[in-house]
Amino acid sequence: MNIKFLGTGGAFDFEKGNASAIVEVSGKNILIDCGFSTLSVLAKHELAGDIDYILLTHLHADHFGSLPMLLGYIQHRLKQPTPKLIVPTKEFQADITDLLRIMRPGTPAEFVAVSNFSKIEFIETTNQHAEGMRSFAYYFTDDDHLIYYSGDIGNADVAADFLGDRTESNIQVFHETSPRLEIGSHTSYKEVEQKLGKYDPYVYHIAKENMPADCTLKYVEDYPEFLFN
Repeated sequence: MNIKFLGTGGAFDFEKGNASAIVEVSGKNILIDCGFSTLSVLAKHELAGDIDYILLTHLHADHFGSLPMLLGYIQHRLKQPTPKLIVPTKEFQADITDLLRIMRPGTPAEFVAVSNFSKIEFIETTNQHAEGMRSFAYYFTDDDHLIYYSGDIGNADVAADFLGDRTESNIQVFHETSPRLEIGSHTSYKEVEQKLGKYDPYVYHIAKENMPADCTLKYVEDYPEFLFN
């Protein structure tokens, strides 16, 4: 099991690309999020046709924006069956369906419940990134290995509470962060340091040049093993 990022930035970190990753688990490639820059990166690296399933953390444009075109690209340009969207709840499936209908009517979309996957689970974080918006963190397990992916969230408590009960010896934490200490919709780097530091987390959804000099966290963008080059 491994994870590699297609982009590590936030909505306006154009050179870094929207935060998005592919997790390989049980021989399947799971795309996490598909923002407005994601399709171009997938096409550049000829990865679009290798995606088996898609997970979404929430429906902001920098996490969803190129999904309709990705599905169309795979169907019409690559002439392949489109990957199914893994959904944690029926309500979230309905939200995705409605948005696809607005953005690109006729977009092919098939759904499968996350409960069908023994190694993929979720934590609902609704209202903890944006009021009224459904959002989710995901984690992946394989034997004694756990990968935790926070999605966008305004605190580190969800991850800290969840991880405190885990017994895996190999826990990799990927958490979004912000240079701002009192933003509410994203987790400040200080809070990630204080509450998750013992897990030696990697942070994303930020360009490191925008971070304060006293940040001690590891930036995903600095680790080639987590990037598609």
